[in-house]
Amino acid sequence: MKPDAAPDPITEALYTDAEEKANRFSLRCSAVIFACTVVCVALNEIGIFIVERTYMRVTMSLCMLICLTPLLIWFLHDRVWKRQPSICRAPWFKGLIICFCYVEIALFCVALSGHAVVLLTVPPLIAAQYRDRTRKNVLVMILTVITVLLSVYGAYFFGSFDRNLHKGMANAAEATYAARVALATPQRLTELFTHHFLPRLISLIAVAVLAAGISRRNRKLLMRQAELSEKIRREMARRNALQSHVIDDLAALIESRDVSTGEHVTRTKRYVELIAREMQRAGKHADELTDETVERIVRAAPLHDIGKIAVSDRILQKPGKLTPEEFEEMKQHAAKGGEMVHNILGNLDDAAFLQTAAEIATGHHERWDGSGYPNALAGEAIPLPARIMSVADVFDALVSERCYKKAMPPEQAFQILTEERGRQFDPEIIDLLPALRGPFLAVMGEKEGA
Repeated sequence: MKPDAAPDPITEALYTDAEEKANRFSLRCSAVIFACTVVCVALNEIGIFIVERTYMRVTMSLCMLICLTPLLIWFLHDRVWKRQPSICRAPWFKGLIICFCYVEIALFCVALSGHAVVLLTVPPLIAAQYRDRTRKNVLVMILTVITVLLSVYGAYFFGSFDRNLHKGMANAAEATYAARVALATPQRLTELFTHHFLPRLISLIAVAVLAAGISRRNRKLLMRQAELSEKIRREMARRNALQSHVIDDLAALIESRDVSTGEHVTRTKRYVELIAREMQRAGKHADELTDETVERIVRAAPLHDIGKIAVSDRILQKPGKLTPEEFEEMKQHAAKGGEMVHNILGNLDDAAFLQTAAEIATGHHERWDGSGYPNALAGEAIPLPARIMSVADVFDALVSERCYKKAMPPEQAFQILTEERGRQFDPEIIDLLPALRGPFLAVMGEKEGA
C-alpha cells in the first residue's frame, strides 16, 4: 500500500488511536519546552546567559505563547467543554502541533544561537510519530529549511553573542543590533550561508529523512497489526458462530424434551435483549452492561433451562400439575444448569461467556427477597444476567398456553410482574416495564402471527 493510499477501516482506526497518543505525547513536549523558556529567561535575567534582555523577553514570550496554544485548545475542548471525541483525534491537530513545534525551536535557536542547535532535531522527530504521508514529509522539509534559515540569520541579528557568528566583535558588549547590521555585508551573509546554514541544513535533512523512515516503519507495523486484528476478528466471528450453533442445538434439544415450552427459548431471548438494552438506555448498571456484556447475556439466554436435560421425561412431559416431590426434582434443573454449562461447553474457551451462561442457568429462579432456589440468594447477590432472565422467563410463562393452564392476557401478566416488584423481581427492572410494554407486545405479535 502506498503511503497516501486510503487504508482499510481497521488500519485507519489503528492510525487514529496511534496519532491520538502521539498528540498527547507532543502536548507534554510542548509543556517541557514552555518550562525551558521560563528557565532561559530567568538565567538571562541573572546574567548567566548574555542576550540583550529585550530580545530575550520578546523571543521567549512568543515561544511561551506558541507552546501554550495547543495546550490551551486541548484543555478547553477536552476538560472545560468536555467535548467528544478528544481534540487529539482531530486530523488537523497534529499539523498544528508540528508547525508550532518548528516555530518554538526556531525561536529558541534565535535567542540562544549555536548553543541550542541540537534542538533543531526535535521537530522532525516529533513528526516521525505520525503516519508516513507525502504531504507531511514535504511540510517537514519546508519547515526544516525555514527553521535552519531563521536559526542562523535570526541568531546573527538578535541572538546571544557567538564568536563563530559575530566575527569582528570582541565581546558581547560590542554585539549591539546596530553593530550587527553594520557588519552584515553581502560577503558576511554569504559566509553565514556557506559555513552555518548549509552544514545545519544538511544535518537536519538527514534527520528529516530518518524521521520519514521511522514513520514508514511505523506504517508497516500498523499494517501488520491491522492484519492480525482482522484475523482475530474473523476467528472471533467463527467462534461466536460455533457458540450460537451449539447453543441453538442445545436449546432445540431442551424444547424437544419439554413439550410445554414451544418457542419459549426464542421469545425469552428477545425479551432478555429488550430488557438489557432498555437498562442501558436508562443508565442502569452502566459499568456492567456494556455492549459486549449485553451481547453475551443475549447469546447465553437460550441456555437458561439447560439443566432440564437431567430431569426425567416423566416430569417434563407430565400434562398436569406437579406434585411437591416432582416439583422438588424439577427444581434441581437450576442447580445442575451451571454445572452442565461448563461440562458441555467448556471446550469453547470463552470464560466470560461460560460464566454468564452458568449464572443464568443457575440463578434464573432466585428471588429478590431470598425465597428462591437453588441457593436462596437475595437482592444484588443474584447475578444481574439471572435477574434479567427471571423477568423474561416468568413473563413468557404467564402469557403462554400450557397443557395445565390457559395463556394469560399480557396486561394481567404485566400487573403480576409489577406486584412482585421487590419480592420476586429486581425493582430496577420492573420500573422499566412501561417502556418495555410495546416491544414485549411486538414479540408476542410475532408469536401470534407465526
